Amino acid sequence: MLYRPRLPDGRKVPLSWPIALFRLTNNICWPLEENASWLAVVFDRFCWYLAFILFVITNDAEFRYLRVNINNLDEMLTGVPTYLVLIEIHLRAFTLGWRKQDFRRLLEKFYRQIYIESSLHPTIFKNIRSQLMPIFVLSSLYLSALISYVILPIYFLSIGSRELMYKMIPAFDYSPLWIYLLCCLSNLWIGVIVATMMLGEATVLSTLVFHLNGRYLMMREKLMAKVDVVLEKKKRDNGNQHIAAEYNKILVETLQENVALNTFAQEIQREYSFRLFVIVAFMAASLCGLGFKVYTSPMTSIGYIFWAIGKIQEILAIGTMGSTIVTITNQISSMYYESNWELVVFQSEDSKSNARLMKLVQLAIATNSKPFCLTGLNFFTISTTTALAILQGAGSYFTCLTSFR
Repeated sequence: MLYRPRLPDGRKVPLSWPIALFRLTNNICWPLEENASWLAVVFDRFCWYLAFILFVITNDAEFRYLRVNINNLDEMLTGVPTYLVLIEIHLRAFTLGWRKQDFRRLLEKFYRQIYIESSLHPTIFKNIRSQLMPIFVLSSLYLSALISYVILPIYFLSIGSRELMYKMIPAFDYSPLWIYLLCCLSNLWIGVIVATMMLGEATVLSTLVFHLNGRYLMMREKLMAKVDVVLEKKKRDNGNQHIAAEYNKILVETLQENVALNTFAQEIQREYSFRLFVIVAFMAASLCGLGFKVYTSPMTSIGYIFWAIGKIQEILAIGTMGSTIVTITNQISSMYYESNWELVVFQSEDSKSNARLMKLVQLAIATNSKPFCLTGLNFFTISTTTALAILQGAGSYFTCLTSFR
């Protein structure tokens, strides 16, 4: 009974592979259908609580490893990346999972009103797909990192070892085979939640933003095309007394669409503000730990290499996405000013309609005077500038750590 996005006519939406993987493997975060049975709801909540408990137990075990190796910088920093990502996903995944039905309603509205179909607008859809390519790349990197961790228990079993997937010291004896296998299964489930949350949420957020950006572009093109038609009609008829009234009607329709898009943008902000804050807050420290591990032992850090490159790709992709929506919404007020309203006023003989027209243009410009920005709890805006600042900070931390070593 997992929620399956559908178009307004009931057709299933063709999901990109990261979102499809997110939906099928991460029931902690992915919502149920609105009409899900009570048994499905109970099982969904049980999985949420069970995963939460496993995260807490794993958190304790990984923190114990850090405490034991606090005097050995190399060993301690080997466990830092997994510990940081565990806390990060604990905050992100279970916050989303607790109120996942709000997430479902956001997706329903998106696929009903915002989503741009490839069959209707192939050029814009193709452009959106190209904008999403960096997200698909980082999704592949995170999936590769997960696979590299999954093969570790298989290798350890083949040589008779009892090491776990992550650097951790559990509070109990896990040497018996059945306990070790249970621990490996819990590690695997946590790894799947972590990887699919990171690749899935980034893809969903980027899909929302880039399709919204496409709607803004379509709105601008429609406005200019309609105004051109009105002006051409005036030239043909050479006596149209209702040109200002027709322009007013076009402007009102555009403003209604504009307000709807702005409202949806604010809904994205409300849904993702906290999780974006968590992503950015942990990014620099995670990159620093990953970079140190790769630097000190590159031959044994294949999974860390995939993970580090994926993290860099993630922050750059999110920053680019944030800058894209800022740029287009910053151009909307100019769009109204440049919509040839002065030509309409010059050619119209209806003074009342002219006055109303100028008031509407002023209202439209004021409505879009401030560009939309994705933020992390209003502490910072998501942009390429923020992404580069994080990478610069991670580099500074990395230099400091290597000097201590």
